[in-house]
Amino acid sequence: MEEEEKKEIFQSPPEFESRSLRTGSGSSAKRYITVVVIIVVIVLILLGVFKFASNSGSKKIEITPTPTQEVLPTDTPTPEVSETPSPTQKPTATPKPSVNPIDKSSGLDRSKLSIHVLNGTSITGAAKKASDFLEGLGYNVVQIGNADNSDYAQTEIQIATAQNKYLDLLKKDLSVNYTIGNTSSDLSASESANVVVIVGKQ
Repeated sequence: MEEEEKKEIFQSPPEFESRSLRTGSGSSAKRYITVVVIIVVIVLILLGVFKFASNSGSKKIEITPTPTQEVLPTDTPTPEVSETPSPTQKPTATPKPSVNPIDKSSGLDRSKLSIHVLNGTSITGAAKKASDFLEGLGYNVVQIGNADNSDYAQTEIQIATAQNKYLDLLKKDLSVNYTIGNTSSDLSASESANVVVIVGKQ
């Protein structure tokens, strides 16, 4: 009995038993750890799925600002004042060769005749060309323009009765470059010039 009593003495109470000796305590701890690991894995999977769904559902649009060019003020040079100004030469007009408007054979002064030159062709500038030619001889061309039509075959001359003495001289001068057609000495008094020359095609 003593031994039995001894056995009883050395026995630890059931609440102090070693965990390894308890029945079912090892398997419940393993279950507990397994459940915790499974819950953690499920939470991680759910977080990954949520993160992936949120990234693929809304595309992130990056707005890049347009670069602007910065304009910096530049230094403008200030003009320097020189102590001694340099003289500037004035352009001199080229002198035109002086044309003697007086005809040597007749003694008539071409500059006394005022002429209105009209273009009777479809050639642009024909009146200006004739005007330049007549002015080169010393005639006074007061106006150029277009005739009533553009089908004059030859150059025509109309002169005021008072200036009829110039008709032969004018015909002689124009015949150098033009074929003279009709001439008349009955120019209307309403005309501002003494002579009307209508330039023809020939």
